[in-house]
Amino acid sequence: MSDPWAPSGSGVNGGITSGDMGGPALQNATRGDLPAIMNGDFGKAFEQSFKEYAQRPENKALLERHQKKEFKKAARLSRKSKYAEFQNQVLCADYDAQKNVAPYLENRVLRRVINTFCNDPNNDFSKWANNKEVLNLLESAKRMMDEGRLTEDEAEEMMFQIVSSPDQKWHHEWKLKTKQQVRLPTDQLMGALNEHLEERRKGNDLYKQRKFKAALSQYERALGIVELVVGMSGQDQKEVDRNRISTYLNIAAVHLAQKRPNEAKRFCDKAVDLDPENIKALLRRAKALVMAHEYAMAREDLSRVKDLEPWNAEAEEESRRVVTAEKRDREESRRLYGGIFHQ
Repeated sequence: MSDPWAPSGSGVNGGITSGDMGGPALQNATRGDLPAIMNGDFGKAFEQSFKEYAQRPENKALLERHQKKEFKKAARLSRKSKYAEFQNQVLCADYDAQKNVAPYLENRVLRRVINTFCNDPNNDFSKWANNKEVLNLLESAKRMMDEGRLTEDEAEEMMFQIVSSPDQKWHHEWKLKTKQQVRLPTDQLMGALNEHLEERRKGNDLYKQRKFKAALSQYERALGIVELVVGMSGQDQKEVDRNRISTYLNIAAVHLAQKRPNEAKRFCDKAVDLDPENIKALLRRAKALVMAHEYAMAREDLSRVKDLEPWNAEAEEESRRVVTAEKRDREESRRLYGGIFHQ
């Protein structure tokens, strides 16, 4: 029988091992050290050794690769778990629900939509599989794809726009059930956030070059990561939310640069929802509102900024822009319509 205390020389799935550490902790442990290990002394030594290892500049790349690998592994396991749940939900659904979804399961896009039925808050797959509006939507998308009038990507975008519309009476329930997230421990979360920051840095570089479309693509990739992950502690979740807010504001800046104030406001709203006192979010939303000629609402945001930071120079400057923009609009209105009332 092999000695369980003998050093293995390699980590699980290529991970970091005690042999990689070069420290005095568990890599030198023997059977005689078992009491010390059990009372925690070796655990403390290992923790200190790992901290020293992680702080070495030459080990940064190795740690980041390991963290990314663990994050991807966790996401992959989550997808497998959700697929198994999907199969079980379909097989356990009533006969009508199974019959309704059967024609759409071979289509990649429609299968993903049906898969989201598993996330119903009441675990009621059949409610969605028997919903006439949902079935009409599935049938319409399938028909247009079969006829070549829509690609799979176009169909997916179309369905997303329809189901995410607030006009739909089941919009709120759909929004809740389609939100998929992965809970990660701190070390794996660090890997995910590092990957997120890398995408954002690329977006920032592109934004500075005024390559707004490419920058938006990078920011959306960054957002996909921080909207997927959830921290397992309150402190970890605060870090996730902080990065989500920054990404929302990056995306809002792109939309402002492209003269799309409504889209900019939408992402600023998301940031303000997470942090109602975020100065940058309030200022950026005020700029979007001015661009959309919503001056009263812009003043409200600027007033909130001044309450939070009475000395904020940017808020003062933006307030002057509101006055100038309103005056310009009034003059334009008189020029366009003034003559009509004097004929």
